[in-house]
Parts: sequence; structure tokens; C-alpha cells
Amino acid sequence: MAKDKGPRRPRAETPKGFRDYFGAEVSERKAMLDTIAEVYHRYGFDPLETSAVETVEALGKFLPDVDRPNEGVFAWQEEDQDWLALRYDLTAPLARVAAQYRNDLASPYRRFAMGPVWRNEKPGPGRFRQFYQCDADTVGSASVAADAEICAMLADALEAVGIPRGDYVVKVNNRKV
Repeated sequence: MAKDKGPRRPRAETPKGFRDYFGAEVSERKAMLDTIAEVYHRYGFDPLETSAVETVEALGKFLPDVDRPNEGVFAWQEEDQDWLALRYDLTAPLARVAAQYRNDLASPYRRFAMGPVWRNEKPGPGRFRQFYQCDADTVGSASVAADAEICAMLADALEAVGIPRGDYVVKVNNRKV
């Protein structure tokens, strides 16, 4: 008869698609984010911090599959039936903030946000389920000058963190085109 060894010990390993960061990596990332924030400030953008959790309703059209709210995002349903999800980018929370505080925000509203985001997707080489994102947006301006400013700011931020001009390409995409 097999001897019962009791409950199985949990494995001490990082879940797939996630990683741990130590000492120098944490310090280097903080220094890089601080440098990027300095560039964004120089352009007159204000920082915005939002919760890591949003309602699926607030994520709305940004979700990969609205009929299956937990597809592509880490989501769960509250007792009151509301679906909540970890943010998968920093733009969806901005859309909620812009709608929620539309009467209180300057127009145009220029903000930047930095922080971790989560994707419930299959991990692979260089593809993690949690990663940092730096985001800057102008809300309330139809001028192409706002888009040009974002491109210039991006170039300045890349160069400020040590990526020389000529080693990067800025590509512009427009869903209307």
C-alpha cells in the first residue's frame, strides 16, 4: 500500500510569462523611467496614475473579445456580477479617466503614465505576461501638431535613455487610413 506523504509542497518557481527582477535591474529600470518622465515633463505632459484594475466595462472596445471578458486579460467576476480585469495597457484607463473627469480636465489634456500591464496570452521568448509600458497621449486635440509632438517627444526620450538617433525608427499608424 502506498504511503500517504501528505499535501504536496508548492513549487518555488516563477509562473510562466513572469519574471523576477533584482538589485541592479530594478535600479536601472527606475533610472530609465525617471529619465523618460523628465522628457515628458519638459514637453509639458502631466503624470497620471490609475488603478491596476479596471472594470471590463471601462475596458470596453479595447478588449480582444468582449463576449469572453477574460480572454486575453486577467479577469474575474465580483459577487455583484461586475467583471474586473488587470489593465492590459495604459490607454484604456486614460479613456475612462477622460470620460469620468471630462469637465475637470484641461483641454487638450496631455498626460503620461508608466507602470506594469498584464496580458493573459501565451508567453514566449521576449514575450511576458507582465511588462512595463510608458505611454503619453493628448486628448481633445484634432491637430496633427499633437501627433508630431508625440513623435518628437518619443525620439527625445529614446535618445535620453541612450538609444542613438539612427538606431530606432518611429512608425506612425492611423486606424482611419
